[in-house]
Amino acid sequence: ARQGAEAVEATMSGMNQIRSRVETIAQTILGLAEQTQAIGVIMTTVSELSDQSNLLALNAAIEAARAGEQGKSFAVVAQHVRELAERSKAAAQQVRDILAEIQKATNAAVMVTEEGAKGVEQGVKLAAQAGQLIHRIAREVESGAQANIQMAAAAQQQMVGMEQIGQAMSNIQQATAQALASTRQAERAAQDLHTLAQQLQQTVAVYRL
Repeated sequence: ARQGAEAVEATMSGMNQIRSRVETIAQTILGLAEQTQAIGVIMTTVSELSDQSNLLALNAAIEAARAGEQGKSFAVVAQHVRELAERSKAAAQQVRDILAEIQKATNAAVMVTEEGAKGVEQGVKLAAQAGQLIHRIAREVESGAQANIQMAAAAQQQMVGMEQIGQAMSNIQQATAQALASTRQAERAAQDLHTLAQQLQQTVAVYRL
C-alpha cells in the first residue's frame, strides 16, 4: 500500500509536469497564432501597395505613350514596375494562402491542446482520488497490522497464563498425590492403632479374669 501511494504521488507529479508543458505549448501556439495574424495584416498592406504600384505603372505607361518616342524607355520601366507589382500581389496571395493553412493548423493544435489539457486535468483528478484511496487503505492496513500485533501480544500473554495454569495444575496434582499418600499413611496408622486397641482390650480382658 505504501509503494502504491508512492507510485500515485509520482504519477501525480508527472501529470502536473505534463500539464505545465501542455500549458506552455498552448501559450506558444497562441503566440504563433497572433504572429500569423500580424503577418496577415502585413500581407494585406503589401497587396494594397502592389495594387497602387500597378495603378501607378499603368498611368506611367499611358503618359509614356503620350510622350511618343521620348517616352519609350519610361514605358519599359513602367512595364517592369507593373510586372513586379503583379508578382508582389501574387506572392502576397500565396503568403495569405499559406497563412490560412497555418491558421487552420494552429486552431486545430489549440483545440487538441485544450483537449489534452482537459485530459491531463482529469488524469490529475483521478490520480488524486486514487492517491486518497490508497492512503486510506495504507492507514487501514497499518491499523490492522497494529491490531494484529496487539492480538499477538495478547495471545502471547494468554499462552504464558496457560503455562502458569498448567504449572499450577501440576502443583495441585503433586499436592493431591502427597495428600493422598499422607491419607493412606494416616489410614494405616489408624488401622495399626485399632489393632493395638484390640490387643489392649484382649490383654485387659485376661487381667479381669
